[in-house]
Amino acid sequence: MRPGGNAYGGGGGGGGVEWFSAGAPSYGSYAPSYGAPAGGYGASTTNSNSFEEEPPLLEELGIDVGAIFLKMRAVLLWRLGSRYLDDLDMGGALLFVFVLAGLQLLMGKLHFGVTLGWSVVFSLMLWFLLRQLVGSEGAEAKNLDLYGCCCVVGYSMLPLVLFAAAALLLPKGPVTLLAAAGCTLWAALTASRIFARRCPALEDLKGVIMYPCILTYATFALLVVY
Repeated sequence: MRPGGNAYGGGGGGGGVEWFSAGAPSYGSYAPSYGAPAGGYGASTTNSNSFEEEPPLLEELGIDVGAIFLKMRAVLLWRLGSRYLDDLDMGGALLFVFVLAGLQLLMGKLHFGVTLGWSVVFSLMLWFLLRQLVGSEGAEAKNLDLYGCCCVVGYSMLPLVLFAAAALLLPKGPVTLLAAAGCTLWAALTASRIFARRCPALEDLKGVIMYPCILTYATFALLVVY
């Protein structure tokens, strides 16, 4: 350090220590870039369009609400020769079973498991009985598979669904018992006719088929009454 000079370079002489004065820092290189995503905005538009073009959930599950309504109308109006009853579906059958259990819930009876379990058991029994009547090796037995029996039992439950809805308003007594008996016969006749339609070999055995059907639907009617 030179004499007379300022140690910090602030003196009058020009021989002081010179400080390194860097220029103003540049932050341009550190500025983040907010560009478009890798896929571009067109990709998000394409994804949204693909979601809009997807079929409804009921259609993906194979549930046709319009077809279920037509089959329900054919059963209720006693049009058992309708072509809509040739292709019954499990979605409608389960719907009517759960509606029957839901109406019982409004009465304070929790019978969802009982109703569904008995429906499966009775479908198995009817399927076994019909296979014994027709034979398991014949061509007629192809129309009497277990899936079809479950569908017939479920769709034939419609008269009992109407009875359960009416039982919410009717007082317990002879009128309710008569309504239960009438709807039980209606459901049993419907099931026997549909079975005979699906398998013409059972046309002369509708009386034999009707007996187990009466026992089946009488059980569900008793759940509603008591």
